Amino acid sequence: MMCRIIFAIIIAFCLMVGSSAEAEEPSPSRVVEVLHDSLLAMMKDADALGFNGRSQHMKPVVAKSFDLPMIAVLASGNNWKGFDEAQRGQLTSALERLSVATYAGRFNGYSGESFRTISEGPAEQGMVFVNTELIKGDGDTIALKYLLRPSKVGWRIIDVYFLGFMSELGMRRSEYASVFKNEGYDGLLAAINKKAADYEAGLLR
Repeated sequence: MMCRIIFAIIIAFCLMVGSSAEAEEPSPSRVVEVLHDSLLAMMKDADALGFNGRSQHMKPVVAKSFDLPMIAVLASGNNWKGFDEAQRGQLTSALERLSVATYAGRFNGYSGESFRTISEGPAEQGMVFVNTELIKGDGDTIALKYLLRPSKVGWRIIDVYFLGFMSELGMRRSEYASVFKNEGYDGLLAAINKKAADYEAGLLR
């Protein structure tokens, strides 16, 4: 009887450890790798999916990979403080639509590409850089560096550096500041939605 009790305790302990391990949030590198795996799966089936199918594929991936509310804050700069809650929600939704449309529009086929994670290292304010490469079918590589921050739901991407140094967030912030200055909030929202619509219509790649 004692042996059975001890055995039961050991099994229960193992189950508890397993549950705890499963509950742990993915590391920054793993967040990026899941994004890459999802992109490759979409690319390999791009023609069959079409743009709408690729968008449906990427929407939950973008939501789980990126901190879109924080990206909206950072992309808006000081203008964010002047937006009311409804405007903030509209802007965040527009940026999500644009992000999904950009991935669905740009990653529209497969030619033997793959991704490789190179390193993970600390950044300012407790954030982390994940250095990766997109390896094209001919063997050429494109450096992609991701900046992730910890959030209540785990590590999330807030910026992507194309070629390892061109900040997507920095370019958006500069572009959006110019549009807001000239056209105000409505003009900014319209510009973001138009760019997403252009991807959806196949006018941008």
